[in-house]
Amino acid sequence: MTLALEINDAGLVLARDGQVVVEAPGCALLDGREPQTGAAAARRARLQPLHAETRYWQDLGTAALQRQTPAAGSYAEVACAQLTQLAREAGAAGSDTLYAVPAWYTREQLSVLLGVAREAGLPAAGLVDAGLAAAALEPVPAGAVQLELTLHRAVVTVLEHVGDLRRARYELLPQHGWLAMQQAWIDVIAAAFVRKTRFDPLHEAAGEQRLWDGLPGWLAALEHADTVTIEVPAAGTTLAVELARAEFAAAAQGLYDAVVHVLQRARPAGGPLHVRVSHRWSGLPGFADRLAALRDCEWRPLPRGAAALGALAFESVLRRDPAQLVLVQRLPVPLARAAAGAAAPATRVAPEDRPTHVVHRGRAWPLGQDALLVGAAVPAGQRALTIAAGPGVSRVHCRLGSDADGAWLEDQSTYGTLLNGARVGGRVALRAGDRLRLGNPGVELELVRVVDGHGAA
Repeated sequence: MTLALEINDAGLVLARDGQVVVEAPGCALLDGREPQTGAAAARRARLQPLHAETRYWQDLGTAALQRQTPAAGSYAEVACAQLTQLAREAGAAGSDTLYAVPAWYTREQLSVLLGVAREAGLPAAGLVDAGLAAAALEPVPAGAVQLELTLHRAVVTVLEHVGDLRRARYELLPQHGWLAMQQAWIDVIAAAFVRKTRFDPLHEAAGEQRLWDGLPGWLAALEHADTVTIEVPAAGTTLAVELARAEFAAAAQGLYDAVVHVLQRARPAGGPLHVRVSHRWSGLPGFADRLAALRDCEWRPLPRGAAALGALAFESVLRRDPAQLVLVQRLPVPLARAAAGAAAPATRVAPEDRPTHVVHRGRAWPLGQDALLVGAAVPAGQRALTIAAGPGVSRVHCRLGSDADGAWLEDQSTYGTLLNGARVGGRVALRAGDRLRLGNPGVELELVRVVDGHGAA
């Protein structure tokens, strides 16, 4: 019997036979002779914050803990305790295990993991990059991005299909993890109680723990409703507030924007953006709407435990060299049919969202059938918007125009044009509110829609 373990401290997932069998957060409480890990530790983490530990999977190693306890002396010992517990819960001690590991693990950390796995009774039979494994459950376009969420980081894995599917690179967003997101929502909930009832549920540790314990259920309710009612006990009674999904989305907007910015940078020049979104992201309030607003963005939610399930699906590849374990960063995943044909058509913009002018330094140039050439040295006799010369700015950098199908940009530069932070090539549709950047640090232009006093263009 082969198991697969997805190492993600937001939820370690153990799977076998194509099914998730155990899931537990990477949280430990170090207040006794033995570490307490998983959900039981998370339910006490706010009550005993000095004894709570959540970084032992992210920073896995043998160095001594800064705060020594009888329960454990290093992150490796805490990780071993949790693996032992997972093996016990799954009734799988001694089973060969495939490990889907974080992109940032060093060789030293992988070596520590192998020792911890053997000691915990889940000896490693193969290692694979977690982002790659998660995206490998179905055919993938030539270029794709996998988005994951850990306790302390958001992780963007850029994938390329070159015969096989391989991890090209990855990017980490520290301070943009699951804990930061939950804290933002806890603060919103507490502020709502103070504003509406004058009661602060964070005034004591038990109240704070209660909010953290209830948050997953409230988020789940918001997947199917526009509002959620939150109740807390207080002074012998029960207080309640109602919060809208939009309020949760607004609280996380800064985190969402940072992630979307990285996704845009990963977009292939001139092509659509294909995102594979972990289950931890796909259900968050307002995040799907944020992705839907991106130009030429196709995204798919992944199932719970996708990295573990992907590892099981490619067990033969991960086990190909039983004499030597290596971290697999290429898998024979089929190319998606949609990606094998012509490029995706440009996004059509609704008439009411089409820009009428481009603005530079407070002056607006109208867009029309007579194309506007933008650059540092547009030839005489052409309709032109001349911008300052600089690094990355071409003599004729791009053309802007508008026709029956809407406003458009056609890039003609050497180094490309950035549209809302993403490099574009060829001809793309424009919408009011779009921002263009030409060069580095470059010149910025804004697309606007001019309307009359009655709101009509």
